[in-house]
This record gives sequence, C-alpha cells and structure tokens, in this order.
Amino acid sequence: MTEYGDLEKRRQRAARNQSLFREVNERIEDLSSSATFATFVCECMSETCDESVSLTVEEYEHIRSTGNRFLVRPGHYEPDIEEIVEGNDRFLVVAKLGSGASVSEHLNPRTR
Repeated sequence: MTEYGDLEKRRQRAARNQSLFREVNERIEDLSSSATFATFVCECMSETCDESVSLTVEEYEHIRSTGNRFLVRPGHYEPDIEEIVEGNDRFLVVAKLGSGASVSEHLNPRTR
C-alpha cells in the first residue's frame, strides 16, 4: 500500500470513529436547553479519549450545520486527518480531509 493509501485508510477510520461520538452528542443535545451550557463528549479520533467539552446548544448547532465537522478539545486534532476551521479556548471545530470527508458526510445522523 502506498503512503497515500495508508493515509486515506486512516482518514476513513477516523471519520467512522468520530461519527460515533457525534451520535452520542446528538443524544446529549436532545436533552439540553438552548439557554445553558451543556457538556458534550470530545469527538476526536482517539478511541480512548474520555474528555468533555462545554458549549451552548446554539454553538453545537452551528457545528452540526455542516456534516463534515466535528467538535474536539484544543490539542486533540490530527493535521494529516483534519483541518481546524474555527475554534476558541474551549473547543475546536475540525473538518475531515480526503476520503474521510465523504465517510463523515455519509454517516451524518442528520441526513440519514
């Protein structure tokens, strides 16, 4: 397998893993009020990450408005797999790259 092929496999695997965390956060959002902060799980690609992120439901909705974006804690992104599209001191919003982008769009619970 070429280096490019290995990278694309990593991107696809990361998108599948992060999509699972996104589904957990969709359920958390269903239980939260839009006027308060809610605690969401970090959607980074690490299978062992158990960190959380506090944000408003409005902030969460903004992230979910694009199916290729994920919520991660600062320092939890992989530059070969994703790019930072926005962020602050509490969280980063990352977009998948390469074939990971199409996998994450396909697994988006809001479009299935």
